[in-house]
Amino acid sequence: MRRVIQLLFLTLATLTAASGHASLLDSLAPETKTFLPVEEAFPLSVETAPGTVTAHWTNPDGYYLYQHRIYIKQGDNKLSPVSWSKDGKEKFDEAFGDIVAYYGDLDAVFDTSGLAPGDATLWYQGCADAGLCYPPQKYPLTLLAATAANTEQAAPVTGQDNFFSGRSAIAVAGLFFLLGLGLTFTPCVLPMVPILTSVVLGQKNTSPLRGFLLSSVYVLGMAITYAAAGLAVGLLGAGANIQAWMQDPVILSVFAVFFVLLALAMFGLYELQLPAGLRNRLNNVSQKQQGGHFVSVFIIGVLSALVVSPCVSAPLAGALAYLSTTGDAVLGGTALLAMGLGMGTPLIILGTTGASVLPKAGMWMNRIKYLFGFMLIGVAIWLVGRILPEALVLALWGALAAAAGIAAGALSSAQGNSQKVLKVLGLLLFIYGVIAIAGAVKGHTDPFNPLGDNATAGHESPFYQTDSVAEVMDLIRTAQQPVMLDLYADWCISCRVMEKEIFATEEAQQALSGYHWVQLDLTDNTQEQRDFLQQQAVFGPPTVLFFTPGSEAASGRIVGEREREDFLREAGQLTPGH
Repeated sequence: MRRVIQLLFLTLATLTAASGHASLLDSLAPETKTFLPVEEAFPLSVETAPGTVTAHWTNPDGYYLYQHRIYIKQGDNKLSPVSWSKDGKEKFDEAFGDIVAYYGDLDAVFDTSGLAPGDATLWYQGCADAGLCYPPQKYPLTLLAATAANTEQAAPVTGQDNFFSGRSAIAVAGLFFLLGLGLTFTPCVLPMVPILTSVVLGQKNTSPLRGFLLSSVYVLGMAITYAAAGLAVGLLGAGANIQAWMQDPVILSVFAVFFVLLALAMFGLYELQLPAGLRNRLNNVSQKQQGGHFVSVFIIGVLSALVVSPCVSAPLAGALAYLSTTGDAVLGGTALLAMGLGMGTPLIILGTTGASVLPKAGMWMNRIKYLFGFMLIGVAIWLVGRILPEALVLALWGALAAAAGIAAGALSSAQGNSQKVLKVLGLLLFIYGVIAIAGAVKGHTDPFNPLGDNATAGHESPFYQTDSVAEVMDLIRTAQQPVMLDLYADWCISCRVMEKEIFATEEAQQALSGYHWVQLDLTDNTQEQRDFLQQQAVFGPPTVLFFTPGSEAASGRIVGEREREDFLREAGQLTPGH
């Protein structure tokens, strides 16, 4: 028994010694370090939204990310975050020297509105405090097109945006009213004059009060239409381009025919009236409540605002850009209502005083009706001029002038001073009409210089022309030089003016030779084109965008029609090398 106990003690001592020896060896051996795989060291989740990418990391203790190694890359474009969820820690790194490191949870937000929608890559790199530096990591992304809510950062801020921003609602409404007054004598409002005057003069026994009421209802219909557009812009942004929808060739043709029919009624060829039974009922109602006719005048005002006024001037485009970024539908509606009232104030004055200063009876009435009839035909030509060949439009203007000249007595004998004056005016109109038709036959297009050297035959555009947004974006991405993108549409009168007066000149082509000239045709107003306009916070042509390869240059846009000198001066500030 004693020998068994001794054997047990001996065995226990041996095991204890062996254990102690092993512990000593373990303490003398070098420590083995373990590191997490990269996906566990820097767990990443990404949220992609229109115009924005947010990257979120949840780094465990002892692991950090390099600030300068976090970016998005698309082609040659490299985009750094615009904001971080917290401040980084400054430290010295053996690989990169002095750096900013992020430990723990981190959110990095990227503004991708300046990049093209499509594929891109998120790059990031980090290290472990224990001494391991991981290789750069990449995460594939699909960028979404920016919406109007975030294109304020994507698009350069124009002077008009700065002018309107930061003001009270009352001040904004007042400024928009003044803007409307300023737009009164532009192509936006002038076509409304013959429509309004025909409405007022078409009434019997028109007193100043009735002239005021009729013109006020007309202007109210126009202003409320603009207010509805302001509501839509405030809610939906640049995508709510209602007037662009109204530029379909079929719609333009229908309204042109409508104005011609109105003109024929002014010439006395027939009388526009409802069926006798319905007319009698309306007369009975109108005796009890005056206002049945005001409904039709109101509707004409609405249609005039939508169809006759598709132009986008520089201040109006800037105002719409400002409203689209507010997201305030009430402000948008109020502002454009004020603008519509400003545009209509001179029309109300015309409708009121015009009715009072004219004589009450006489042959003058038929002459005035003829005058307004020709003016209504002019509106019809102005409408279809957006979709017809320019030479044909010149021929139509010539035919209208010749017909007006004949109606004024150009080919008739004149008796009395008034008829002699009309005959002289008629001869001038007739001669101009013949010259314009002759110029159109030769291919000329300019109504102000019908025999000038501006024939369209053989004219080669200086632009590379396309209606594909995808092709335009591809050209911008692959271009080896900056791109000047002209947004054009056949129904945009100002676009045609700028094409002739600016882009076709040798002066402009030499001054902007550092750019690759591209023209995007928006005539068809496709969904792809509307999305592009919304992404760029553009409300319509004429607009010229200036791109560096891959992204839009700062302040690189000119909105609205310009004189040649003004355009070249503004563009010169963006020209490469300036």
